[in-house]
Amino acid sequence: MSSDTRNYYIVKHHLEAFETLPNFVWRTEWPESYGLPRGFRMVEEGDRWISYAYTTSYNQERPLSLVTGFYECVEEAWYGDVPRRARDLYVGSAWMIKGRTLGTPLSDPVVIKPISRFLRKPPFTQTTISRISRREFEAIRSYTKRHQLARQDIPGLGRDPRNEQEVLTVVAAGQKKLGIERIVRAQTRFPDMLVKLKGKAEEVHLELEVRSTSFLFHGHKPRVRGHRFKEDKKPVAVLCWIDDDENGTVKPYVHRVFELRDLLRKGTRIRW
Repeated sequence: MSSDTRNYYIVKHHLEAFETLPNFVWRTEWPESYGLPRGFRMVEEGDRWISYAYTTSYNQERPLSLVTGFYECVEEAWYGDVPRRARDLYVGSAWMIKGRTLGTPLSDPVVIKPISRFLRKPPFTQTTISRISRREFEAIRSYTKRHQLARQDIPGLGRDPRNEQEVLTVVAAGQKKLGIERIVRAQTRFPDMLVKLKGKAEEVHLELEVRSTSFLFHGHKPRVRGHRFKEDKKPVAVLCWIDDDENGTVKPYVHRVFELRDLLRKGTRIRW
């Protein structure tokens, strides 16, 4: 199939389904007698898709956009037995579309900006498969590849963190690389960490977030005045895995937003 006639899609599944059968689009709860599930008919050999999952681990966390891989269709939709390696998750038959990996596979899911930021219209509704343009496909693929880190470059975790506790794991394990001389206090309530940074006499607060905009979503704004925590007057910054504050809604309330992923990629420390 030529690139002029190829179609492009985003395929949404639970993360567990992608981890079990990474190169398949599959649907188990749709009987064969119903015919092809919605969207399965339009995917043809040579078409390409992005495997997309969103996940939350705690009630206070917003859904994360996770890209797990990029694939090209090699077998169009059919109904049959679920592959053996998926039978711990599901035993029975399913509608399936099989693909092959495009390029180097992702070693682990990569956290990206909300998927709607890349698209001209909101994705999904009730469908597993949503058609997108080639431009949108390549934009998401390029962003994902640029922001993927090797496992050895993510201290203590070895993959992108998916909640605040996992961000804390990365920071605690990599504190020396990040320029943190000492963690004075870590807690579950705001602000998450009080630290002593190398070269700065005053201790500072770091509020840990997976996405920077969660600072506002979690209601922290009223507890900060002039970039300082109201209770002890020490300065506050956000240390997030991904800075998605494109409209600058968080930055007026804190000293600075530091993107942890970017610091690790560049091998630089927190510079106040």
